[in-house]
Amino acid sequence: MMLFILLILFIVFLVAGVPLAFTFSGASIFSAFLSGDLNLMLLIQKLFNSMDSFTYMAIPLYLLAGSIMNETGITKKLVALADSLVGQFYGGLAQTTTLAGMLMAGISGSSNADATAIGALMLPPLREAGYDDGFRVSLVSACAVLGPIIPPSLLMIVYSGVSTVAIGDLFMAGVVPGVGLGIIYMIYSHFYAMKHDIPRTKFKGWGNVGHCFVSALGGLIMPLIIIGGILGGIVTATEAGILAVMYGIIYGFVTKQITLRMLDKCLHDTLNATVGSMLVISFANLIGLIFTKANLPTMMMQFMTGITTNVHVILLMIIVLEMILGMFIDANAIILMMVPIFAPLMNALGVNPVYFAMVFVLAVDTGGLTPPVGLVMYIVSGIENVSISNVIKKIWVFVFAMMLIDILMIFFPQMALWIPSLM
Repeated sequence: MMLFILLILFIVFLVAGVPLAFTFSGASIFSAFLSGDLNLMLLIQKLFNSMDSFTYMAIPLYLLAGSIMNETGITKKLVALADSLVGQFYGGLAQTTTLAGMLMAGISGSSNADATAIGALMLPPLREAGYDDGFRVSLVSACAVLGPIIPPSLLMIVYSGVSTVAIGDLFMAGVVPGVGLGIIYMIYSHFYAMKHDIPRTKFKGWGNVGHCFVSALGGLIMPLIIIGGILGGIVTATEAGILAVMYGIIYGFVTKQITLRMLDKCLHDTLNATVGSMLVISFANLIGLIFTKANLPTMMMQFMTGITTNVHVILLMIIVLEMILGMFIDANAIILMMVPIFAPLMNALGVNPVYFAMVFVLAVDTGGLTPPVGLVMYIVSGIENVSISNVIKKIWVFVFAMMLIDILMIFFPQMALWIPSLM
């Protein structure tokens, strides 16, 4: 009864346009109250306990580190480095955008932050080079969603917080799928530019590559600090976030690229982003508690294993469900709602938890591109007021690329497990 009331209220609030965090809280509290199946004090305890997490402390730290590095102008230097390497090929500017997205993903871990930074920098030159509105907004959006796949990743931090999977393993599992996606984007950009006869730029020589590399070295060191510290067992992911913030501040002041006023702006931006994320995370945990109390994980296990016991088919069913949910609901919320349901099923079927986590996160991340919600797509299109109808026509190539990588990962688990197995 409680589960039925919850689902009805959730749909009603969502359709009515109630903000997601309050949709979660309202549906949870009213369903528990109306059904009488759950003590409201348990919901209040869960609300506060969900925020009392050392793991979740990493979220504002990585957001702040990424914000500081953006303020220092490192984004422009990373783009210059990428352009020096691939700018001379067909689709060179589009490939530069992709490579810059991959490099930025190693700093912020947030698709929304990367969407703003890369979009503001790359949309004007892509337009001037002859790329149409739909393609350039779609490309930048697709590059932005590499942020939660290539480490560090805020989505993986949330996943780790709601499960028992180590963040270090999750971070490393994202390297091969993330790089693979970037390569697919670059290949598609190459043929797109050839088809539309978009001119190439001249290679400026290896001396220019070396100069751009030295200029961008300050930004490239940050991912090494984060990943190296975690892999070396020196720090946890949260402690690595502290090191990244400290490094960003020192780098900014030493290079005189940041001021106290700019640092204050970074802190305010991080605070705003963190509050929004933590509201969704804490209230979504209430939904997870009700799902558990209503025995939904067991019901889902019986339902899916009643259809098939083939792990590959079950995983395909799960990623289709997550992609559909991603069209309407925030990725963090989906993880918090659905991981407690599906993780026990995967454990019962003997599926490696790191492998499942990567398949799940990539499916959820795809929701950032898919209409009608597709938040990343709206952020990028809003930078230059590009009509969203033009973007929707071109975004599906990148969505299918993400689906392809996810499906390949289902049948070839080593795509996710190879690097973690070397740790």
